[in-house]
Amino acid sequence: MEIVNRDILEMMTDDCAKNHVALIAPETASYLKLLIEWGNFRRILEIGTGLGYSTLIFAQAAAKQEGAVVTIERMPERVKRAREYFSLSGLQNIRSYAGDAQDVLPCLTDSFDFIFMDAAMGQYLDFFQLLFPKLAPGGLLIGDNVLFENLIFRDRYQIPRRRRTMQQRLRDFLNLVLGHSELSARLFSIGDGLVVCRRQLSVRDKMME
Repeated sequence: MEIVNRDILEMMTDDCAKNHVALIAPETASYLKLLIEWGNFRRILEIGTGLGYSTLIFAQAAAKQEGAVVTIERMPERVKRAREYFSLSGLQNIRSYAGDAQDVLPCLTDSFDFIFMDAAMGQYLDFFQLLFPKLAPGGLLIGDNVLFENLIFRDRYQIPRRRRTMQQRLRDFLNLVLGHSELSARLFSIGDGLVVCRRQLSVRDKMME
């Protein structure tokens, strides 16, 4: 199966630049695509669609193992534009939801083996409380931009007051996942930083592998 048409991805890149929509770093996109393919992940959840650039890359990778992507975006104008690109791509394995993730997530009954958070970093801690029960054993939960501007390493008085709450909440989130008894988690300096968390398999899960 060919990759998503490069013309579409270039259109999306230009669209994001013109409308000041954050775009996943190319090296991050390539790394996540490899993780999906190598892990044979089929049930993918994305928090923060943007205009759908990463969604298309995930959907293409998942399609190789007959998988699908569920993506959530709270800004209606972005949802509309992203759905136009999804239609243009011809991919049929994307479910797009409009709304705040904290409202949508309780309505999803599926479990997922690959979860990607690319939304407001100050909300990662709240998202995690809703996402962890939906993360399948052996699955990955990934947070993007966690090393943005080295925010977590800077003294709180060196950053603007408006960012201090986000800094503390991001630190709290990272402390939680890096020390979680049911997760193996690592920080990677890819793009603006990734935290990659794998939910450990139970003894029963390991026996069934």
